Amino acid sequence: MQVEVSGRCAAPPETVFGWIADPHKHIRMLPDGVRNARVLENGDMACELSAMGMEEHMVVRIVETDAPRRLLEQRVDGRRRGRTEFRIEPDGAGSLVTIACEIELPRLLAGLARGPVEHGLRSQLRNLDALSAGA
Repeated sequence: MQVEVSGRCAAPPETVFGWIADPHKHIRMLPDGVRNARVLENGDMACELSAMGMEEHMVVRIVETDAPRRLLEQRVDGRRRGRTEFRIEPDGAGSLVTIACEIELPRLLAGLARGPVEHGLRSQLRNLDALSAGA
């Protein structure tokens, strides 16, 4: 399943990228469906994802960066494949941020999960905007 959302952040690309690329800041912008987010000793981010009445532990690692334009993170816990790409473009004094998420899910579950995943990504964009504007 692939889901992509875009939104404007008031902060410039360098500031927005700083929030996405720093694991300690990154976990602060996660949506409400993510609980117990923490940064592991190796810099990976671990959390429990709660969605559609189910909970799943996951570990994510930043695997590629092109500051301040792009960051790719990948799920590395072995439970299911997933990756999220953050693309940041200048937009006046702020930034246009796109979050593209790819999650390996069975077809039936993907149909049910699309809405909650999109809602979570939009929430993450709102959190990113609020946090990076106050940086």
